[in-house]
Amino acid sequence: MMRLVSRFFAFNRRLSFALEERLPAGFRHHLHTLYKYQVADLLNRRPHQIVIDVGGGKECPFLPFVDDPGGHVLVALDIAEGELRQNTRVDLRVVADATLSGLPLRDGSADLVVSRSLAEHLRDTRAYFANCARALRPGGTMVHAFPCRFAPFALVNRVLPTPLVRRLIAYLLPEWAAEGNYGFVAYYDQCYYSAIKDMLRANGLTNDRFVFTYYQSMYFTPFFPLFCVMVSYDLLLWALGIRNLASGMLVIAERPAVDAVLPLRPAAPAESPAATELAR
Repeated sequence: MMRLVSRFFAFNRRLSFALEERLPAGFRHHLHTLYKYQVADLLNRRPHQIVIDVGGGKECPFLPFVDDPGGHVLVALDIAEGELRQNTRVDLRVVADATLSGLPLRDGSADLVVSRSLAEHLRDTRAYFANCARALRPGGTMVHAFPCRFAPFALVNRVLPTPLVRRLIAYLLPEWAAEGNYGFVAYYDQCYYSAIKDMLRANGLTNDRFVFTYYQSMYFTPFFPLFCVMVSYDLLLWALGIRNLASGMLVIAERPAVDAVLPLRPAAPAESPAATELAR
């Protein structure tokens, strides 16, 4: 019986992937692909930048596209110490919660603060954006990519228990199982355009640019009829450009070169390894 069910879902996935190939290329852009090329482009513009990869975990996905990774100072910050131990290509590894009183790094020390698929897992995104803004030097840039609150898969993810979500993804989408980075608790706090725009303004960030993705139907490939419904929904939102209903968002913003708005916290304690290194 289970074999028949598996064959049924596999057949549906093949149908869904065949339809996917016929969708507009611009519509199918993957958020993570946009992110890693954007961060790499910013790093390739000039050498000797200090980069804080928040939620850096076991790898920094933009590094393969950086011309000279060794020409920058790379700091990976994550709450999961076990994940950080596997990230061997960075200069500093910092175990910390990005939503507490501040990043354990000197204020105004970073040229780039970046994160991928982190914001949706935080209970307090406002605190996170404020901490990222403080960590940027004047003229520095933040880049964040994350799925959005009102996407259908996000609504399902918030309703179902996390252990059940992990089991469903592992069973229905086995091609994702090898990645091992799915099914974590997600809150999607403030993860939609108008809220993010307000947070950027509140933290004195300027020159903001947004890239929106609307294709989230890949979550429904195991059942072709539902996949077709979701594709129709996604295409409609894409055509209408309804930003608050986007399925994913890449946001880029800068701290002004002359900062008269954003207050700075006192420097982090000297015993913080990252703060000591970045203070030199």
